[in-house]
Amino acid sequence: MSVPAGPVPFIDLTRQFQGMRGEVLAAVERVFDEQKFILGDEVAELECDVASYCDARHAIGCNSGTDALIIALQALGIGEGDEVITTPFSFFATASAIARAGATPVFADIDPITFNLDPVAVEAVITPRTKAILPVHLYGQCADMEPLWRIAERHDLSIIEDAAQALGSEYQGKRAGTLGAMACMSFYPT
Repeated sequence: MSVPAGPVPFIDLTRQFQGMRGEVLAAVERVFDEQKFILGDEVAELECDVASYCDARHAIGCNSGTDALIIALQALGIGEGDEVITTPFSFFATASAIARAGATPVFADIDPITFNLDPVAVEAVITPRTKAILPVHLYGQCADMEPLWRIAERHDLSIIEDAAQALGSEYQGKRAGTLGAMACMSFYPT
């Protein structure tokens, strides 16, 4: 067996685009023809498709996963003086969204096998100021939600999922994006 020489392809957006070039250009043309760059038919259709795919009641388009996290935190009334437990093993936007909402990110360690939040570590850092747990589902694998649900219920905490890397993933037959009070996704090409 021979192994091809050279670098391993990593996120080849040009190659990905070529396979759907006609579809993408047609969609861009429709949007420009309609001149509805926000809140248009394309966004409404995407929201319906995502909600249906995830079996969620709603999906609301935002400009970025980061802003979606900030909006979710604010919608739950989380702000100054509050703490939100999350993972240190994530894109910086997760912790920065917590800080941007006025709360303090508190890091709990990860499970060395899954790289997702370790529920035992989460419970160890809960304080009276803790208002939410923000697990990040990494590499298409949902965090171990069952113990996080129990912890959240025991301490009256909300769960906000960062599901940017988990669209289509499932946990106990439920799709990522339906495992907390709210979930935030991103279509950034990672």
